[in-house]
Amino acid sequence: MSDLAQGLYFLRPELLLSFYGFFLLLLSTLPVFRRWVGGLAALGCLLTLGVVLSFPYQQGMNVFQASDLFFFGNLMILDGMALFFKGAFLLAAILSILISLRYLDTEGVQSGEYYSLICFAVVGMMIMASGTDLLSIFVGLELMAICFYILVGYLRGNRKSNEAAMKYFLLGAFSTGVFVYGASLIYSAKGTTNLYQLAARFEQGDPHSPLLILGMILLTVSLGFKVAAVPFHMWAPDAYEGAPTAVTAFLSTASKAAAFVAFVRIYAVGFLGMRDQWLPLLAVLSVASMTLGNTSALLQDNMKRMLAYSSIAHAGYVLIGIIVMSRPEVDTMQTGMLSLMLYLMIYTFINLGAFSMVVMLRRENLAGDRVVDFSGLHQRSPMAAFAMLVFMLSLAGIPATAGFIGKYYLFAAAMKAHFAWLAVVMVLNSVVSAFYYLRVVWHMYQKPPVDSVRYAVSPGLVAAVGICLAFNLLVGIFPETLIELTRRSILMLGRAG
Repeated sequence: MSDLAQGLYFLRPELLLSFYGFFLLLLSTLPVFRRWVGGLAALGCLLTLGVVLSFPYQQGMNVFQASDLFFFGNLMILDGMALFFKGAFLLAAILSILISLRYLDTEGVQSGEYYSLICFAVVGMMIMASGTDLLSIFVGLELMAICFYILVGYLRGNRKSNEAAMKYFLLGAFSTGVFVYGASLIYSAKGTTNLYQLAARFEQGDPHSPLLILGMILLTVSLGFKVAAVPFHMWAPDAYEGAPTAVTAFLSTASKAAAFVAFVRIYAVGFLGMRDQWLPLLAVLSVASMTLGNTSALLQDNMKRMLAYSSIAHAGYVLIGIIVMSRPEVDTMQTGMLSLMLYLMIYTFINLGAFSMVVMLRRENLAGDRVVDFSGLHQRSPMAAFAMLVFMLSLAGIPATAGFIGKYYLFAAAMKAHFAWLAVVMVLNSVVSAFYYLRVVWHMYQKPPVDSVRYAVSPGLVAAVGICLAFNLLVGIFPETLIELTRRSILMLGRAG
């Protein structure tokens, strides 16, 4: 099989979802089919997920082992980590679409291009998951970013949405330029942008070159913006608050996970030989993100802003996994990878569930995005209050929830890699975060209802909340299946096939 044919074969999920995105655009021009576009988008993502899940079972393929599954001139790879995150992105997209069905009806902006943009954003994320070259990662990053620039400003009649989109676009364009400049410096110093070739050349050359260090710093700035790590987080609170809530849910989970995949590919593969240079930098970003994110969230009365600062803190937690991967021991490196992948998958379902509840409270005369809007929720809808209780406890990392499993593995990985001080900072920040998560619980169970209006929920919204709730409870009590799936998905990083 030629490299082109093999590449197209391995790229089937991206090609299928791209075709679906264009198909939805055409379908939305026909008024008779317009009401079905959202459901068809979810179906398209589900079919693409089926293609992704079929790869490990196809004859002659062993993507769960270090192998030669590179394609398009070693620009991309199909390995266990790529498939794991492609599945996560598609699941997040399906849940986001289910949340969006009711939300767009309430806002009166139901249209086919919204769902097409979600499909194209996922295509960009999947390209990033397979990228083994700074160029292929950049292509995926920009495809994803352009879609989100439009989605954040989708409520064109809403001033906050327009303002959020403008801020996000301007800072995003700046981070794009920084990424390209950093990549050009690395190419000037090493003559390649391929991450595996970089890793090999670091073994033969000097990793202390000023050009290399500056290029590495610039890439850190760009990716730090994408994951909303301190001090590159300024856009997140305004963008999360102003964007449509369903978009905020998708932006805070799938796009963050995609950026962290790029972080792992670049640092744990290409820049592994520079670990002494980037380790202190990422440690500072991690501590600053955890601390500033959690302390700032304490002061927020708006749920979307509170979850935005919470997302910044969680970015700090995930950076611990990358820091652990700086250790040269294979076992420790795999432990860091396991904790990172596990945490991102769990966080995706928790945060999507929390934002689903904000969407549920949205009505024509009530935004539903303030903490006080959750007052007395247990009296009006006991099951909704229970779901939000689980999501808040899970975000806080309370035992018997999925969030606890994720934080436990990050803590254990940090201790194993002898970063005990970083584990202590994480625990202290988790204690601080419990205050603002439990404040939402207190409003739900101790405060009187703000009104007596019943919530009008859609089947899609109920399904999204139910899936996220079931995931959190099952993983919190029976985590073995997800842990084993994650463990099998780990590719031995830093090694070319």
